[in-house]
Amino acid sequence: MTAALQKTPKPKVVCAPPAIEVTTLTKAFYNSDADRVTLAVSDFSFSVARGEFVCIVGPSGCGKTTVLRILADLESKLSGEVKLHTDDAPAMVFQEASVLPWLTVAQNVALPLKLKGTPQAQQKARVEEMLALTGLTSFANARPSQLSGGMRQRVSVARALADDRDILLMDEPFGALDEQTRLVLQQELLRIWEATRKTVVFITHSVDEALTLADRVLVMSPRPGTLVADLKVPFERPRDVVEMRRDKRFWDLTYEVWNLLASPGGA
Repeated sequence: MTAALQKTPKPKVVCAPPAIEVTTLTKAFYNSDADRVTLAVSDFSFSVARGEFVCIVGPSGCGKTTVLRILADLESKLSGEVKLHTDDAPAMVFQEASVLPWLTVAQNVALPLKLKGTPQAQQKARVEEMLALTGLTSFANARPSQLSGGMRQRVSVARALADDRDILLMDEPFGALDEQTRLVLQQELLRIWEATRKTVVFITHSVDEALTLADRVLVMSPRPGTLVADLKVPFERPRDVVEMRRDKRFWDLTYEVWNLLASPGGA
């Protein structure tokens, strides 16, 4: 074969292996007589690559939190398959800061390490690292009652990260906060994610929050929730939560998601 006829081989596309694979997931809730009451999620499939940040949006009652609780093994599925490619259970951050009021910030962050019997010296070093990462070092000895709602959520995030699980599940962690505090914590979460590169599944009602944080946004339909769209977010990292909002693509994509949410049969 002459040089003129030789073809340059195409470079192989290397994709990150999956951390989470969900196939045709269905979940129903039953009453005490074991009659089916509510089909919450139906035929819902998606995957998340290792180190990917995925947000799920959809209307209230569409099954977003149910999906997350199934991933965390806090709910059982009716049918389908859920695979988590990790040796550890995922860490979870709930909508309301779930810090223990009788413990200090440092003690709250250390709790998962203490429960698994981590040696004291390792606990101390890890807690100091997480407090520094989340901007809580100067609050190490404070009680939750002395902190704002945003600061308490930082404690929840620091505690979830302390045990160094591969997968982080977040159920509307900023939903109860004012807009300014949410923007601050979104920026902090982006910074923390850049430093740790955890696999994250993040539930939110906020379209702009999803586009600010995620590599991909999954849009769910009304109950029973299923996948309407899987959208790639085009913005490079690292991101600035304010500067992103100057980009026309941000608002074009916001419009696209809201159009999906408003469409019949959409979310």
